[in-house]
Amino acid sequence: MRFFQTTLARLALLVGSATALVPRDTVKSAAACAPGTELIVNETTVNGVHIGQGACQTAESVLQSRNAVNDLDQRNTNLCGAPCTTYCNSGTGGPDPNDCSSLASSIEGSGGFTMSAGYTYYWWWGSCEAYIINTSSADEYYCYDESNFAGVINYLAWNCQASTSGGPYSGGSCHFYDNTQIGWVQVQTS
Repeated sequence: MRFFQTTLARLALLVGSATALVPRDTVKSAAACAPGTELIVNETTVNGVHIGQGACQTAESVLQSRNAVNDLDQRNTNLCGAPCTTYCNSGTGGPDPNDCSSLASSIEGSGGFTMSAGYTYYWWWGSCEAYIINTSSADEYYCYDESNFAGVINYLAWNCQASTSGGPYSGGSCHFYDNTQIGWVQVQTS
């Protein structure tokens, strides 16, 4: 099953067509979403596991650091292969890393996607929610493969969990170029 092979072109089509989208109310939205902007792109249950994909406008509070920057900087609009710095969130009750691995495996062959400036894109599989936030003022391109998004999901899930040395942790994030003004990937409990 290639449930998550939704490309950005399809996402853009769906975002442009509100009739194809349903407000997300069955699974909590990514913490970065502005209230009322969550849209489900795909959602289903397979063998009792709730899985889906959504998008939303990023909350203004998340974008404040970006908006405070007044100078013009050259931005890397292609984040495929970009380094990111890992931060584990303290706490317990993080996602099941096996759910995160299933999520990563389901999207890793999907190519790449463009993230609109100021938007958050999120996916969930069972107990795992992964989202990516574009906090920059420009569209960014990112790759789904194991060297990028899928790999970051797996890394965070297995290295930022309750039983990890130095923990307990409840998930984590990976900041592109260690700079939250560009964006980050987050893994947490759905």
